[in-house]
Amino acid sequence: MLKSYQKHATVTRISQIITSLFSTVLSVPTIKNIAALILAMVSLSGISSVRHLYDCFLGSFQNKSLNSYYHTLAKVGAKLSELELCVLRQLFKLPHLTELLKQYPILFLVDDTLQPKFGKKFEHVKVLHDHARHLGKEFVNAHDFVTLAVAFPMRAPTEPRSVQYLMVPFACRMYQPEGDSKLKMAAELAEQALKIVGQQHIIFECDSWYPKKEVLNFVKNHDNVDFIANIRKDTALYQLPQRTGKRGRPRKYGQKFQTTDIVLTDQDEHYAVGMTKCMTKLFDQAVWIIRSQNCHEGERLFISTLPAQNLPELTPHKTGFWRILDYYNQRWKIETYFYEIKKFWSFGSYQVRSQDKIEGLHFIANLAYLLTQLLPQVRPEWQELRGQGISARKNALSRAITKERIFTSLAQAAQKHQNSEIILQFILDVGSKTRKNS
Repeated sequence: MLKSYQKHATVTRISQIITSLFSTVLSVPTIKNIAALILAMVSLSGISSVRHLYDCFLGSFQNKSLNSYYHTLAKVGAKLSELELCVLRQLFKLPHLTELLKQYPILFLVDDTLQPKFGKKFEHVKVLHDHARHLGKEFVNAHDFVTLAVAFPMRAPTEPRSVQYLMVPFACRMYQPEGDSKLKMAAELAEQALKIVGQQHIIFECDSWYPKKEVLNFVKNHDNVDFIANIRKDTALYQLPQRTGKRGRPRKYGQKFQTTDIVLTDQDEHYAVGMTKCMTKLFDQAVWIIRSQNCHEGERLFISTLPAQNLPELTPHKTGFWRILDYYNQRWKIETYFYEIKKFWSFGSYQVRSQDKIEGLHFIANLAYLLTQLLPQVRPEWQELRGQGISARKNALSRAITKERIFTSLAQAAQKHQNSEIILQFILDVGSKTRKNS
């Protein structure tokens, strides 16, 4: 009975998934430790450190020392590129994620997030500018993480005619102030993902900080990559050059104009919007520039290397610049991810100090996040969670894992002991630990 139950348990399924992902790259003990860390992250809330995971979950789940988990984080951090490619390669084998790729592009979403830390004991921690002022200060002692996410098109569960993107965190790297720029890091992560994505049509999306040299060169160097992004309001804009019929090299740029010269031709309840085709210094070919105006946010500029008619619709009846903005709105999913990974997986409370261990811990937290996203999509027993948020999904998986651990331990105790007092005492011990954790 116990073996039959364990075969179909959530704990067993998650362990099997992790084994299938990394069996060719990592040793069996390391894979078991990764699976245990993921189960602990999903099961617990308010995680303060790896020691907290060990005291409340790992110590009773596996007969291993705390140091073995720190060693696992270091090994994961050292092989990060290989492991990330293993995960992305497996995602492209899931029909739930790839069935719409013949019609819709994949999105590369790039952004970075600050994580304030206290003291100088952490590797590569430095005083950095925080434009969002998370701590109420303009400059904070922090780590900065550059993240590339890959978004797959999927049918919306509530509206079959609409398409929404499922964001998957692909890679995260700690920014080193004395090392490569964040632009170069973002371009390198995109090149790495391209090894798996291949010639699939890609749209690279980012905020106004990233449309600069290394990122733009990545877009220009690949024919299957297009670009939709927010750009600075002071970006130089030029009209399309007119043919004069005179001898000599034709003009590359037309007359320069201001963003306010773009006429706002349509509006909804929030924004007034206008679009024009023009030249910029960002790309050698003509692009589409969208000007949006809002009474609260002021004016913003967006750029697209694709005309709206070449983009398949995500929402029925959205055309023109509204369709381009509909694609750009998908970029917000990476901002939501930053909030969720810090809020529900308590990533910001890490206490490990070296870069390898921090990045290894972030990778494992991303795997836990990914499994919470995907299990309702691919497992029939979790389909009722598809329309719910990440917090509800995590809580449901946490309850399932806790129940399975209690049942399995109780069944094992019952098989080994005939004295009911021992089983009763075991139930009381489990209950006291559960109350302590909650």
